[in-house]
Amino acid sequence: MCEEVEKYLNKLVLDGVFPGCNYMIVTKENMYGGSVGYKSLIPRKIKNKENNIYDIASLSKLLVTNTLISFLIRDKKIDYEDYVIKYIPEFPYEDIKIFHLLTHSAGIVPTFDKFNIHSRDEFIHSTKRKFEPGTDCLYIDVNFIILGFIVEKVYGDRLDKVAKKYIFEPLDMKDTFYNPKMSGRIVPTEDTIDRGLLKGKVHDEKAYFLDGIAGHAGVFSTVSDMSHFIKMILNDGFYNGKEFLEKRFIDVWFSPLFMDADGIRRTIAWVYAPSGNSCRDIAGSDSIFHTGFTGCYMLIDRTNDMGIIFLSNRVHPTRENKVYYDRIKDINKLVYELIDKYE
Repeated sequence: MCEEVEKYLNKLVLDGVFPGCNYMIVTKENMYGGSVGYKSLIPRKIKNKENNIYDIASLSKLLVTNTLISFLIRDKKIDYEDYVIKYIPEFPYEDIKIFHLLTHSAGIVPTFDKFNIHSRDEFIHSTKRKFEPGTDCLYIDVNFIILGFIVEKVYGDRLDKVAKKYIFEPLDMKDTFYNPKMSGRIVPTEDTIDRGLLKGKVHDEKAYFLDGIAGHAGVFSTVSDMSHFIKMILNDGFYNGKEFLEKRFIDVWFSPLFMDADGIRRTIAWVYAPSGNSCRDIAGSDSIFHTGFTGCYMLIDRTNDMGIIFLSNRVHPTRENKVYYDRIKDINKLVYELIDKYE
């Protein structure tokens, strides 16, 4: 199975879709994984390895922020219906709830850019109203930036420390962290004009101005570590025989709630897979997925008891390489065909 997957992925490397990638396909009984292509192209070509560490970009939203919010709701520390101002009094809107932020239905958009935002207060105040909360859906990072601030406020500690204690350590994610120390295993991303070649430094500019620790981006991980998270979900919240999170909270992640202008349905934090262009007519009815700007992708399909974690650095050496997004559906289609064939 891996040979057939990697044959196709190697073709994408040759086509310039990404320098290289690591993948893991998780089923109830098996795990299939591998590595293709190159870790870097500049300043020199270096072959990729399966234990390399990637900037997972927006997958941070699912792995960390949404999971911690679920813990806080479980522990009755917060509620989906709580207004944001209960935890962040300086937030400029009184009618936006935690639920709105989680479903990208808050109706706010940022007015800042990477050159004029330098503090948490500026993130909180630099928004404008685009629509009334709950009336529409617009995917935007600022929703999860604010959620990250709420998590830190309620836990009384930094997001990276809370994530390590309550997520990374219980799930044996030993190679998952914010602001990783320089290592030969870290995969570089973009060669930027203002920050140089990014390696071990978060790619996302907003997370960068938050010292690399944010609710929407900043986590670095491996396919092996991320597969633990998928396995936990497929096992109804259990990992290594211990309950990590009650199934009823995970069920909410799989429930479509809002539809955006493109007809894509969103759940709590995730995209409902059957409505997404990359999964439509492929994934089962009980499935969710999400992408990351750097070239990452995660799909969890409870109908077929399987998941996919795919990590690449398609932004290396430049973010102008966007053909990757057109290939996700082809990757999914191939994986599902091979699952049918081998399992």
